[in-house]
Amino acid sequence: MKKRMMSILLLATMVTGLIAGCGSTKKEAKNDDDDVVTVTWMTSRPVDGEIDQVMHEIADQYSKEKGGKWKIEFETTADRPSYLQKLKTLIAGGNMPDIIDIDADPYCQELVDAGMLVDVKQFLKDNDRYDDFYPIALKYQEFTDGSMYTLPLEYHVEMTWYNKEIFEQYNLTPPTTMDEWLNVCKTLKDNGITPISVDGVDRWPVQRYLAMLPFRETGNDFIINLRDGKEKMDSETGREAAEFMKEMGQYFNDGFAATDYATAQSMFLDGKSAMYYIGDWEIGAMQDAYEQGKIDYFYLPTIEGAKTQPNEFCINSGIGMAFNAETFDEKTKDFILYVIDNYGKLYAGKQQMSPIKTELPDDVEYSDLYLKIQEDMQSTGENFLKPWDTYLDSNTNTVMQDNLLLLASGDLSVDDFCKLVDDSIAEYTK
Repeated sequence: MKKRMMSILLLATMVTGLIAGCGSTKKEAKNDDDDVVTVTWMTSRPVDGEIDQVMHEIADQYSKEKGGKWKIEFETTADRPSYLQKLKTLIAGGNMPDIIDIDADPYCQELVDAGMLVDVKQFLKDNDRYDDFYPIALKYQEFTDGSMYTLPLEYHVEMTWYNKEIFEQYNLTPPTTMDEWLNVCKTLKDNGITPISVDGVDRWPVQRYLAMLPFRETGNDFIINLRDGKEKMDSETGREAAEFMKEMGQYFNDGFAATDYATAQSMFLDGKSAMYYIGDWEIGAMQDAYEQGKIDYFYLPTIEGAKTQPNEFCINSGIGMAFNAETFDEKTKDFILYVIDNYGKLYAGKQQMSPIKTELPDDVEYSDLYLKIQEDMQSTGENFLKPWDTYLDSNTNTVMQDNLLLLASGDLSVDDFCKLVDDSIAEYTK
């Protein structure tokens, strides 16, 4: 915790510089009505992806309505590690953009503690927009104390896709319990079938498996307490999670640690693996095989005595937008309200799940798969598995993710894995 406090103090000393630096350079001649007001948004979204397209469309329309006297400058770095490095460098140098993309993670908390970010929850409530969003989409953006400084632009559920032809060939049914899932994997492997293809390069898909049992047993309590140093990886729940990870690892594709996102997905769609864990954002990729009756999906299996329900699993609203408290003027506020009022229908019109409640456009023909998943999302429970990388400090998250690959591949023991994680958290919280 000492390290975190030092970081917060450092950030706090930057605020004065940010007032001068951002206030005068990010907005061009704000007091002169003849000049254009410029808002800067440093974003980490896929270039020409659905969010990127919709936000450009909204910004262009808003600018036209303001007579061309307003514009937004997008600086996009889709690669998240590169984006975060660049963002931290800018902020450390006193050049924080007006709008940034950031998770509600420990680094975001440091910015909040230094007074650098706008209270988004209060902004939404003050402007009667809070109830425009789906509750879980907003809850995902919250810190554990209930405060919220990021605005969601997406909304997703995550599931395991499975090859129906392979399952039928071996008389398998979609598992509803963890034990059934392990038995399905064993049957497939015993018959020479790769049970699961996994993107190990990006780490987070492997980390999801580690989080599954603790979520069923405790909701998000275990990871919160682990982060805060009140719980250990070397505890009953932590060890069960690590042992489950080690057991599941033997069912991943060979060389999974070096398998990237596209390869893992194509393995599944080409019938070279029987299952693949990913979210609804890949509806487009899954569409044809689903329509042909080749694939379907199931949600996170449960366990006996689970704290969470079968209709509760990993639901997220992605990386959020946060706003520079020093440059959040009336025109920026007006633009964000304009986004909230127009974003939902436009985003849903691109066959994406909107975090903002909206009627589906009549002029769009939605696939059966889209409508099925959307219906699923209307009936989820109150709890949701929040990805562990949003809770952990960056060093511990790296230690966990890197060593998960070794644990899952059988090259690291449960004891050693737990010790590495616990040592990192102890260093962070001391």
